[in-house]
This record gives sequence, C-alpha cells and structure tokens, in this order.
Amino acid sequence: MRFASRRVALLLGHSDSSILAQYERGKRFPSLINILRLSIILRVPVEFLYPALYDQLREQIRAEEERLSQPSQQPLF
Repeated sequence: MRFASRRVALLLGHSDSSILAQYERGKRFPSLINILRLSIILRVPVEFLYPALYDQLREQIRAEEERLSQPSQQPLF
C-alpha cells in the first residue's frame, strides 16, 4: 500500500485505502462529501476528478439550455 493512498484514505475518514482503490477503479462512486474532500485533499477542482462525467453533464445541460432558449412557436389556430 502506497503511503500517499493511505494518507488520502485516512483524510477521507477510511481506515485503509481499499475504498479509495474502488473509487480509482470505478467500482464505487464516492459520496458528494467525499468528492469534495478529494478535491480539497488533492487540491484540484471537482471537475478534474471525473472529467468524462463532467463533460457529459455539461454537454447535456448546454443542449437543454439551447433548447429552452429557442422561441416556441405558438399555434396559429
């Protein structure tokens, strides 16, 4: 077990790094609290932790924003 992984795990409140390893392998998704903790511990923005998920969500939201900004055509009759 690497010292850095153990330290991060301890800072997250885990007794060992097994859950952290599950996060890294995508076997388990951390809670919002632990995502924020990881961001603070690693000193990176949250979107850097899950870039693919962030990009997917951003694209979905931007597409919905675009759809909502289109004027809706009222029926003539």
